[in-house]
Amino acid sequence: MNYKAALAYIEKFIDYERSPDFSRQARRYNLNRISLLLELLDNPQDRLRVIHIAGSKGKGSTAAFIASVLTHAGYKTGLFTSPHLITPRERCRIDNELISESDIAFYVDKFRPAIDTVSASEFGGVSFFEIYTVLAFSYFADKATDFAVIEVGLGGRLDATNVVTPVTTVITPIGLEHTAILGETYGEIAGEKAEIIKHGCPLALAPQHPEAQAVFEKVASERDAPIVEVENFLQRDASSLGPRIIYNTEGLPVAQCFDMETDLDSYPQLMTPLLGHHQFVNAATALTGLKCLKQQGYTVPKASVYAGFKNVQWNGRVQQIRSSPIVVLDGAHSPVSMEALCRTLREGFRYTRMIFVVSLMKDKNFTTIGDIVLKTADAVIATQVANNPRVIPAETIQNAWAGTGCKVVTCPEPEKAFAKVLSDASPTDLICITGSLYLVGQALEWFSVLGSQ
Repeated sequence: MNYKAALAYIEKFIDYERSPDFSRQARRYNLNRISLLLELLDNPQDRLRVIHIAGSKGKGSTAAFIASVLTHAGYKTGLFTSPHLITPRERCRIDNELISESDIAFYVDKFRPAIDTVSASEFGGVSFFEIYTVLAFSYFADKATDFAVIEVGLGGRLDATNVVTPVTTVITPIGLEHTAILGETYGEIAGEKAEIIKHGCPLALAPQHPEAQAVFEKVASERDAPIVEVENFLQRDASSLGPRIIYNTEGLPVAQCFDMETDLDSYPQLMTPLLGHHQFVNAATALTGLKCLKQQGYTVPKASVYAGFKNVQWNGRVQQIRSSPIVVLDGAHSPVSMEALCRTLREGFRYTRMIFVVSLMKDKNFTTIGDIVLKTADAVIATQVANNPRVIPAETIQNAWAGTGCKVVTCPEPEKAFAKVLSDASPTDLICITGSLYLVGQALEWFSVLGSQ
């Protein structure tokens, strides 16, 4: 089996990330299939030293921070995240090197008999995400990684990754997202996320809504899992200790700098290319997760924290890919993340007009997201990502967002939307492509081809 054939095989299985019936498909979520599949493959997850990360906001960025620091500390570090932007290889990497095409083909070919056996069992068909989860566990185990940083796909309790026995768990801030699946309140959603907490395993906990905080404290207490909370320096005077933007000679923001501390160490003048106050919170959460490892006797030198934060790579998060006009990509797809994005753009960039190119999925609160976008945007182009049944039609976005004083037009094909916005924008305008990581992925591919011409 070659790489192309392997991907074709995987894509035959249900992909909840693209399912138009996303919330209803939750009834099929269980750990029986993944557990049986892993058992048939000799349980590779049991050979891993896992940092398991859940949350509504920032879990991917937090995972990237932790993995980058551990790599710079000299540990062989696996990182499993979802979804991917351009290639499925992005989901599984070691020391920031993507898994090879030949390795994906090898593992899929090796797993195929077990996948077919489980799919024919009483537990039903294996999913797209379950296959990639098993692939990552096996790849990391076979390559003898020192640590595997594993991001939860959705929720926690029934997520396919929740079969690991971690050395540390991390929970990033909770928001009201995927309510049809996870619950309508902070408490209900926190209950789903809290199920990654394991007996005796330390929990690094980001700042939370009081309802969510109470749930995490209760579950952690029941399981004798010590909570290590993000230090309260996040609540101090942001003008003196919050992130400070660093600009290049063209006046464009290229990094942010901040001071952090734990009761173990202080870290003045930390720097990261990931922009925005929300990345300040993610970095603090990552530092707290690393503190949990240090408390267990693992060595994480201060120098590796500085190097890991400075060199972290995480595409599609306030990622500037062009300077004239400025083009920024960000996968903000919830009201909270869109609010954070708009704040970062207003505070960090200098521009004449701000033009948004937006695509959103049907399970998102697009009315509230629109209220946030339209307070910042001078113009909006509504589009819709290709080959995704979950996408909201561009006209639906236009109809919902029209009549606010901001010009909202449609251009359903993303590539045409990108070309249109480039031709309409002046050299001093800012173009923000956002609303979905799938749209960000299409933009990365399109602008990459444009840049190579």
